[in-house]
Amino acid sequence: MPELRVCEFYSGIGGYHTALSLLPNTPFSVVGAFEISSNANQVYRLNFPDTPVFETNLCGLTASKLDALTQTPHTDHVTPEADHVTSEADHVTSEAGHVTSEADHVTSEAYHVTSEAGHVTSEILFVMSPPCQPFTRQGARKDNLDPRTESVLHLFDIFSELESLPDYFLLENVQGFEFSQTRDRIMAFFSQHGYHVQEYLLNSNQLGIPNSRLRYFLLARKRPFPVDGKEGTIRRGVDMGMKVQPALSEYLDVNPGPEYELGDKFLGKWGRLLDIVTPSSTRSCCFTKAYTTKAEGAGSVIQQAPDMSDVIPNAATPGPGPVNPDAVNHDSTEDNARSLTGIELAGEAFRNHMKSLDLRFFTPREIARIHGIPEDFLFPETLSRKQCYRLLGNGLNVTVVKFLLQEVLLKQ
Repeated sequence: MPELRVCEFYSGIGGYHTALSLLPNTPFSVVGAFEISSNANQVYRLNFPDTPVFETNLCGLTASKLDALTQTPHTDHVTPEADHVTSEADHVTSEAGHVTSEADHVTSEAYHVTSEAGHVTSEILFVMSPPCQPFTRQGARKDNLDPRTESVLHLFDIFSELESLPDYFLLENVQGFEFSQTRDRIMAFFSQHGYHVQEYLLNSNQLGIPNSRLRYFLLARKRPFPVDGKEGTIRRGVDMGMKVQPALSEYLDVNPGPEYELGDKFLGKWGRLLDIVTPSSTRSCCFTKAYTTKAEGAGSVIQQAPDMSDVIPNAATPGPGPVNPDAVNHDSTEDNARSLTGIELAGEAFRNHMKSLDLRFFTPREIARIHGIPEDFLFPETLSRKQCYRLLGNGLNVTVVKFLLQEVLLKQ
């Protein structure tokens, strides 16, 4: 397969980069990661020190600067020293060590860099996860009237100005994006330039992950997909042949420590809205950036006391069981959450009951495992637990992205 030259927009902690690194026989080089969050960039630089990271507002990005990144001919990674990478993304260091910031200093032969035999040795992939707030069901859903859509619309405007268009695109967002005018604007770009497009609504529990994280994915490429579908049809899931989900115990730490236990104040405020799972459970709710600061729709907590399913109706499934087909296209934070509103306890009796469950939060490392992030992925010691939860809640499920890259977008 030709080497992929990748631009990672809204790169976060590097979910796309991580997924690409897990693909077999897929040479790639992330030539630029663009992210405005300094905390996310700390994590990215720690794990991918050779990748240029640009902490910049994407509304200031130009086609010439993108051309300078994607079209500089080389065979190795772009590896400028960290202090050579500016937030304006206007300096790119080439193999020879020369700074090339003007587009006309970059040769046009880099698009589909070819060998002497004429074989394609390089292709371009753009990946992105634009801000989801304009489309989420919990927000105002202002769509393209929300200022936070300006950057992604700007990107697709300048993409039309590139000397050579990318071979592949992968975009991720929340459910609801598929009905947006922002999506329609993006689809117009793909139609204008002759791309083949496939759209998905995928839940991570379809891929054998005991967690619900329903997300929209748009995949586009220049050549037809191996199995083309009707344009504009949203594929609601994939048939992975999964019959059982693994238990959460496979993802949990041993003795995570008392700092993860739910305190009295949190229980008093959120106790009746908690989604409680046990180590033997085969499901959990979507973890969001609000995890540990609120309970409703923010993620599950773990019951460490013996299973109380005889006390609390509809308690966690005791061990691996069949995938619930009704949960495939729904986010369990709304549809499958188990709350305690049905328990007719009050005051001190309720507080004592909650304490008897010995509840704790998932640790950041446990959530990272559920999201498919490898064990050797690091978080800076300078970041607090709360900051790590926020970054993970804003991130991708790497396992899902890897599947889409390997089985759909890049499949020959």
